[in-house]
Amino acid sequence: MSRRSVRRAVGALLLCLLPLAGTPARAEPAPPPMTVVVIADINQILRDAKSAKDVQTQINKAMADFSKQVSTSENELQKMRDELERERNVLPPDAFSAKTRQYQQRFDALDRTVQARRKALQQSYNEAMTKIENAALQIVAQIAGEHKANLVLTRAAVLFAANGLDITAEVTKRLDAKLPTMTVKLPSAVAPAPAKPH
Repeated sequence: MSRRSVRRAVGALLLCLLPLAGTPARAEPAPPPMTVVVIADINQILRDAKSAKDVQTQINKAMADFSKQVSTSENELQKMRDELERERNVLPPDAFSAKTRQYQQRFDALDRTVQARRKALQQSYNEAMTKIENAALQIVAQIAGEHKANLVLTRAAVLFAANGLDITAEVTKRLDAKLPTMTVKLPSAVAPAPAKPH
């Protein structure tokens, strides 16, 4: 092979290798980060926190106050019903039917009032507890960061955990310090419709 032929062959080989030389070496994929886990029981936190107990106390008091009002209305309705029973054979049929309709209307109105009040109190409870839960979740994230954790599991999903992984008590403690009370925005009190006997 002549020198010219050798040069041509080397030149052709270099041309083939040039694109490969410009390609960077393929980087090895980074190993996945080490999983650091902490465990929290949000349900227990929402049972034990001072603010959650405060909410429950306020709701219970509002319900008890309303129950007293309802009891008064129920007593009035009972008197109205007793009077109807006494007048069943005394009043003309038209008058008795009119009084029966009036009683039923008052009974239905009281039932609607009770249902509406229960629903409104449940909504007030849910709104207050959502605020507490959001504050608790912020604290969970804060403590997880302090532990350099990249995964938080709920206790219900864990069969076994080593000591020191459960942050539930610490979350509750910090939540009590940050949010010791929670004012419930109670619905405006609407007294049950009075049931005046006629």
